[in-house]
Amino acid sequence: MGSFKDKSFQKGPACPALPAGGRQAGQTLLIVVLIMVVSLTIGLSIASKTITNLRTTTEEADSAKALSAAETGVAQSIKSGASTGQKNLSNTVTFNASIVTVSGTTLLVNGGNVIPQDEGADVWLIAHDASGNLIFSPQWNGTLTIYWGDSSGNCTNAALEIITITGTTQTNPVSNRSAYDPCSTRSSSNKFASPTSSPLGGVVVSGKTFYYTADITNITNGLLVRIIPLYTNTTMAVSGGLNALPSQGSIISSTGQAGNVTRKISVVANYSSLPSEFFSYGLFVPK
Repeated sequence: MGSFKDKSFQKGPACPALPAGGRQAGQTLLIVVLIMVVSLTIGLSIASKTITNLRTTTEEADSAKALSAAETGVAQSIKSGASTGQKNLSNTVTFNASIVTVSGTTLLVNGGNVIPQDEGADVWLIAHDASGNLIFSPQWNGTLTIYWGDSSGNCTNAALEIITITGTTQTNPVSNRSAYDPCSTRSSSNKFASPTSSPLGGVVVSGKTFYYTADITNITNGLLVRIIPLYTNTTMAVSGGLNALPSQGSIISSTGQAGNVTRKISVVANYSSLPSEFFSYGLFVPK
């Protein structure tokens, strides 16, 4: 038999070790990349903040210009008594003002703005001429319905003192006073009448909802109605039923634009009101 000879296995060449300098170069590259990423992030953040601040500053400047332009539109409309249409103050600043007469069978008192307690607002039953002077003929006859109050609760709503002035001439006015209070707790002591609760959901006038009504009936030769909120501020609306009410003044709406910013303001230009002293002392001094 043949003999077996031991054969030793040949090992391949060993992988050379990575030089220390190569490892350091890889770490340096990684650090450099990280520094670049952090620097880029910080740079983008600073640039973004700068752009935002610049945009904010520009918008604030344009907002001030737009508001000033809108005020200019109001001033020009009051001066001319007419709408201005689109007008340019510069290449980038414009305004457009319009005047709407407040009249009709049903309307908001004082443009729907809040009427402070104890101050009151006037509802004119006679017309005015172009200069704002009273026209005593024809005079208004009918029933005036007053709307006010919200759904927050009876005793959180205002009571109303209503002074109706009638007469055939300005030299011989006659006044009648009435008062209504939706709060039974107060009305038991102040002896005010209870108003009528509006139908479920209230009565809506020009987008505002009211929950109480009071009727001033059989007005003959009406001149003026002064409505005074008591206990708290309130908004109000009035209706003449089938009889249209004369103009109460106008609402001037003006829009100013500067760049991409638009500002709008509205001004209620009511006819002149009688001084409160007239109602407190002039008509009710005992004889």
